[in-house]
Amino acid sequence: MDTLERDRPGVVGLVSDLIAYERLLQTLFAKGGELATAAIIAQVGQKVSPICGHQILTAISNAQLLTSNALGHIAQAHRELETLAQRLGIDIRAFGDVLKPPSASG
Repeated sequence: MDTLERDRPGVVGLVSDLIAYERLLQTLFAKGGELATAAIIAQVGQKVSPICGHQILTAISNAQLLTSNALGHIAQAHRELETLAQRLGIDIRAFGDVLKPPSASG
């Protein structure tokens, strides 16, 4: 057990959950791209009405925009966490903008 895990278990949990949440948002954004592609294919290949197709694509695009904004907010949360870590005397390289822990890669 490293020093961070022993001395600051709540911070370790926060870091882990933040990274997991960020991954979920990234997966959601990627799936939204697939959905947008499927909408275009349906509009062109299945002769879905352009009006209906555009409305669906607009709804998907709006959801993508909100997801993208959420990812931006998560990046800000990483920066806030770095500030917190500095105040607590924790090495910020473990989870800030500089370097993610090895368990977060992949």
